[in-house]
Amino acid sequence: MNSNENAAGKYEELKSQITRLNQIGIALSSEHNLNKLLELIVKEARSFTEADGGSLYIKEGDKLNFLVAQTESLESRTNAKQSFKSFYVPLTKASISGFVAITGETLNIPDVYHIPPTVEYRFNKDFDVKMEYRSKSMLTVPMRDHQDEIIGVLQLVNSMDQAGKVIPFKKEYELLILSLASQAAVAIRNAKLIEEIKDLFRSLVRYSVKAIDSRSKHTAGHSSRVAKYAKRFAEAINEEIEGRLAKVKFTPEQIEELYMCGLLHDIGKIGVKEAVLEKTTKLNDAQIEAIASRFEAIKTGFVMRALQQKLELSGSKRDENARLQEIEARVQEEIKALEADLEFLRRINIPEEYLSPEGLQRLRQIAERTYYDIGGEMRYFLTGHEYESLAVTRGNLTAAEYKEIQRHVEHSLAILGKIPFTKDLENIPKYAAAHHEYLNGSGYPRGLKGDEIPLQSRILCISDIYDALTAPDRPYKKAMPLERTIKILQEEAERGKLDNDLVELFVRRKLFESPRKTDEKDDDKDED
Repeated sequence: MNSNENAAGKYEELKSQITRLNQIGIALSSEHNLNKLLELIVKEARSFTEADGGSLYIKEGDKLNFLVAQTESLESRTNAKQSFKSFYVPLTKASISGFVAITGETLNIPDVYHIPPTVEYRFNKDFDVKMEYRSKSMLTVPMRDHQDEIIGVLQLVNSMDQAGKVIPFKKEYELLILSLASQAAVAIRNAKLIEEIKDLFRSLVRYSVKAIDSRSKHTAGHSSRVAKYAKRFAEAINEEIEGRLAKVKFTPEQIEELYMCGLLHDIGKIGVKEAVLEKTTKLNDAQIEAIASRFEAIKTGFVMRALQQKLELSGSKRDENARLQEIEARVQEEIKALEADLEFLRRINIPEEYLSPEGLQRLRQIAERTYYDIGGEMRYFLTGHEYESLAVTRGNLTAAEYKEIQRHVEHSLAILGKIPFTKDLENIPKYAAAHHEYLNGSGYPRGLKGDEIPLQSRILCISDIYDALTAPDRPYKKAMPLERTIKILQEEAERGKLDNDLVELFVRRKLFESPRKTDEKDDDKDED
């Protein structure tokens, strides 16, 4: 081969390496999951240098975090990926990785078992002894970011020739791997920055949700629980192997989006009046005491009328005693009936039980009774607002108040629609706005039907209903037993309101009572 051919060959080889390096750089820049990125960096560096093994360390204060370890021959030997758990090592010049991280030098060692005694660093043989492995050639380079700061170390072990024999790393690999390490460092910085921004957003969401939940002690924790049920739903769907749901697969990003949507689904309650949001009875204490005071005045009127009647009998000898006793008996009966009516009103004011038709009829009779006030004007025993509130048969909200509560969905959409969500979270407003829609069109606010309702919204709907039914802290009802709650969900699915496949999965997999490790981590975050 003449010199021109040799030069051409080297040029083509260099061109190929630069092209490959650019391709790796593009791949690194497109991966934002930090763990996947670190694994990819080591994998690509090993591929570039024909290395059997590779490791990656990240500087954290005065320590190196040993995050990635790959050894192809060991994985081939065991037919399984290496079990590796990250750990910290001291950042000192005594180790090869520490020396490179501190000095910024590149170390290309032909045989780590024959390191000269005149250098500061030494090779740790613990891994070789434990795994029955023989580390020999090693190339260790610093990872410098765009500000020329060393953020970590990339280490490659045992370069192989075509025959599978361990050889020293070629000198020309040093500059290429340094370049790759620099690209990797920038990609790591970007991934960390993105993760930090996401963590900041998650924290803002969690604390915003806590602030909203804190407006009412009766719904505190509801949003977090709905988010966790929704997350379990998505994870369980990913594990399905039969039926309609087996065709659905949620990516980690979509699961995160659904979880965040669960946290934010009720954010619109910030626009609901606190008097409605915090309402524990049909009428508040002041309103029920106003009725009590009115009844006392009515009672006084009964007594005054009786006294007037008695005065009119004064001096009359005809059956005077019998008439007086009759007047007294009548007024005592009226007072007793009035006190019974007031006790009845106090009882139905507490929304724990269903107001029967008989009870509603009695309430109507009380409301329609009249008396004359101190000015001589006729009044009804109850005002229109008092009657309307006490006549609520289930719960504690009037029709108008219930509509105001329903408007929290519209408030949520208005609030979430103004948040500049990133692409992986852009569907949150749409999903949250439909979490009270039912498949048969009877939901709100838009009355969507069937496929008009996203699967994520259907998941949120079931999660929301389950938590509302089983919550022990709702002011208008007691916590419903699990068996009854499940029965209600199944009945609603049979009526065409809820997604039957989702309800069946929720019950079959017992998603309501099987917290996963991810939930425990989320609990820890919520307590931060």
